[in-house]
This record gives sequence, C-alpha cells and structure tokens, in this order.
Amino acid sequence: MSERLFHGTLSATSADVVDAGIDLLHHYEMAALAVLDGHERPGELPAVRRRLRAEGIRMREHRGVILLEPGELDQSSSIGMLGGAEELFLCSEWNDEFEPFPGRVGGDGPNFDEGTPLGLEEWMVDAHCLLALGDGRALNYATLDADLAKRLEARFPRARR
Repeated sequence: MSERLFHGTLSATSADVVDAGIDLLHHYEMAALAVLDGHERPGELPAVRRRLRAEGIRMREHRGVILLEPGELDQSSSIGMLGGAEELFLCSEWNDEFEPFPGRVGGDGPNFDEGTPLGLEEWMVDAHCLLALGDGRALNYATLDADLAKRLEARFPRARR
C-alpha cells in the first residue's frame, strides 16, 4: 500500500477521545460502533436500542453495527454509553451498508504498539475510515493521518502493558 498506517496503544478510553471533540478529531460523517460494552453486534440488542431511543439518539443499524452521526456519538458518550469495551470507527463518509473490520481491534486483544491485524490498513482505505479505536485494558488506535496520530499521542500517554 502507498499509505502509512499510524498506530499505538494509549492510556485512555474511546470516551476520552470522543469527549476531546473538535480539538482532537477531524470532521467525520459517520461513527460506527461494532462492539459496545464488550458485545458484538450491539445494534441487535434490545436494551441498547431502547436506551438510545430513550435518550433521543437516532441511530441506524446495519448487520448489528450501530451507525451514528457525529452529534449522536457525542451524546452517546455524554450519557455513559461508551463504557470502556468498544470498537469504534470514524469514517469520512456515510455508508448505510458499513461493514466493520473483520478482525478485532479492541484493547483486550492485540497491542497496537507491536503491530496491527493483517489487512487493517487496506480495510481503512476501502472503508474511508479516519480513525479506528479499540477499547479494553488500553486504547488501541489506528489512523492514516500523521497529524491525528501526533495529536492523540500528545493528548494521551502511551499505555504500559
């Protein structure tokens, strides 16, 4: 690939990154939650759907992945929906048929300081993914944007595993 993937593991949560907002994140059109609170396909969980609806959050769902507009993601974070075991993808364009990365990016799995799952870079290019976050014991991140990687690492310390 001609792109370069910037990645690492930080002492932060996906909620910390979302709460940092415009100071840290690029403009993105869609947030996709493929894992929420450790549950894959969270869009299929009635309790999650009810809670989002009760908070006035208008989500869309494709094959269990929750699709949110930027303001809806901010609101989800502010009500505590991002509890520390998520896989979150921020994309530059809306895609009603978004397919998440087929491997795991969560912080309980591979340490992104050592490397990333095979195919992640190519998937990010194809999916127009600006930032992939995997929360768990630490926060894995991957981005194709060197400036975003620098801002993340300046804001949050590297995790020690």
